[in-house]
Amino acid sequence: MEQSNAARKSTLLISRALGAPVELSYSRARSAPVRATRNHDGSWRLRLHAFFAGASPEVLEDLAAWLRSGRRARSACKRLDAFIDSSLAELPPPTPRKLSLSTKGTVHDLAELARPLLATTFAADFQAAPPPRITWGRRGRSRARHTLRLGTYSHADHLVRIHPVLDRDHVPAWFVSFVLHHELLHAALDQGHSSADQRIHHGPAFKARERSQLDYKRALAWEKKNLGRLIRAARAGTEAVVSDINPARTAKPQEPLDKAGGLATRIRTALFSWS
Repeated sequence: MEQSNAARKSTLLISRALGAPVELSYSRARSAPVRATRNHDGSWRLRLHAFFAGASPEVLEDLAAWLRSGRRARSACKRLDAFIDSSLAELPPPTPRKLSLSTKGTVHDLAELARPLLATTFAADFQAAPPPRITWGRRGRSRARHTLRLGTYSHADHLVRIHPVLDRDHVPAWFVSFVLHHELLHAALDQGHSSADQRIHHGPAFKARERSQLDYKRALAWEKKNLGRLIRAARAGTEAVVSDINPARTAKPQEPLDKAGGLATRIRTALFSWS
C-alpha cells in the first residue's frame, strides 16, 4: 500500500511536469533503473527501480526534465545521475544467477577466440577485475526481422553472449572474433559509470578503440553483405550461406592492436545495427 501511494504521488508530479498522462510502475532492475516509452498519443509509460518510490519531488522533476529535454537538461541530468548512482550503491549485493555457460560450439570455440584478445588488447583492462564470462546464446528460432543481436554484454551478469547463428562453417572466425572484441570492449569500458545515461550506446572512446581493430572495415562490409542471410537463418534455424568480402583473408583471424584507452557510457548493447 505504501508503494502504491508513493506511485500515485509520483505519477501525478511527473505527469504535471511533462504535461502528459503517465503510467508508472516499479521494478528491481539494476541494469536499467529507468525505462521510458512515449506512446503515440503523447502519454508516457515509465518503469522505475523501486528506490524511486522514496525519491524527493526534486528528483522526480529532474527525471521529467530529462524525459522532456534529454541531455540538454544538463543540470537535471547531473543530479539524476548522482541520485541513481548513490541509490544503486546502497542496494545489497545481487544474488548471483545460476547460468549455463558453453564456449565450445560446433564450429567455433569462443574461449579460443577470446584468449588472444584478453592477452593483448584487453590485458590492461581486466587487471583489477576479472574479464567477463563468455558463452554462446540459446539455440532456437529467432523472431527477428530487420536486426539481429549477434552479441550482447550484460552488466548485471558480467557476461558476454554470442548469437549461435555465428557458429556456422560459412561464418569466418575473424568475424566471430570481431563480435567478441566489440562485446569485450563494452565490458572493459563498463566500470564506474552512471546507468542513467543509457541512450548513448557507443561513446567517442568506444568508437575510437573499435576503429583501431584491424578487421573493423572488413567486418562492417561483411556484416552489411550478410546480415540479411543471418537473420533468415536465425528465423529458420538453418545453416546460413554467406559471402566473404575477401576469401583470401579468412584463413586466420586478425590480431587486434589496441593501445587506446578512455571511458565510455555504460550500456548493455550489441554490435552496429544489432543493438
